[in-house]
Amino acid sequence: MLSFKRGLHSTAVSLARTKYTKPKPKPKSRPHVRPPTQHTHHSNDLSVTAPIPPAAANIVTPDDHPLWQFFADKKYMRKFDELDNDSRAWSIPELRRKSFDDLHSLWYTSLRERNVLARENHLLKNDMGSNQDSYEAVAEKIRTSMWRIRHVLSERDWAFKKANEQFDSHKNKFLQEFETDFLEAPIVEDEECFEKLTRLQSSVFGISEFIDENIVDRTFVDGMKYVANLKLKKFASRSDDIRELLEQSNHSISDAGEAFVVFTAENSETAVKEASDVVKELRSKGNSVSRYDELETVNDYVKQLAAAQVEKNVVSGV
Repeated sequence: MLSFKRGLHSTAVSLARTKYTKPKPKPKSRPHVRPPTQHTHHSNDLSVTAPIPPAAANIVTPDDHPLWQFFADKKYMRKFDELDNDSRAWSIPELRRKSFDDLHSLWYTSLRERNVLARENHLLKNDMGSNQDSYEAVAEKIRTSMWRIRHVLSERDWAFKKANEQFDSHKNKFLQEFETDFLEAPIVEDEECFEKLTRLQSSVFGISEFIDENIVDRTFVDGMKYVANLKLKKFASRSDDIRELLEQSNHSISDAGEAFVVFTAENSETAVKEASDVVKELRSKGNSVSRYDELETVNDYVKQLAAAQVEKNVVSGV
């Protein structure tokens, strides 16, 4: 039988200690200890100085800080006589004569001025306890101009939608009439005809003459095919190779890859003939683009052509 003896509380705690809980003995002093080779950079004569009270003179704000947009000429607050109290709001007939860029600029200029006036009016009402409404009166005239800008833009958007709806019903007829006039024009008018074609592809299909500015969608692909076929038909009567390609294509190419080759060719008989030779080579190799992959494939073609033009300009130093 085991026997246990009761002990004091401190004795039990002492017996329970291990080598990990027992305090380490103080090390013995070592002779010939090398003094430190590096001294602290702090001075022993430090003294506490009085704090610097915050003031506007102690704060330096850069001139290009964005919060300056909420101040007029970097003033804390303008006086009443400094406000433009004599001006009036823009009228709707005046705004109708402005371009979209002008309206865009006027809108954000008005928005900035309203923010400045809102800050100044807040200071006037809350910090100074004044009941003056000079700032609100100017802000109200600016607000009137802003809703009139939106009204004019809404009118233009509505007119554009209505024009598109009406044009869609006559679009095919218009394109057929343009094709007839384009193909029947004499050779001496080639330059003028292709200038009209450039304007048509921009206005009807939204295709820019700068390839990197285009967004490839179904309208872009349809317009590209339309322009490519017009170029082939234009020079078919002057070149047997081009006429042969059209006859093999039932007088209209529908493959997006083939249309892209002709579309990006220069507006000359030689360039279109070279493009038609490339199309024949593609057909001989069995290369074609499925209609389901047209958008993705043409988008890749546009990116590759844009990158090649940039590289060409860099090499030529343009």
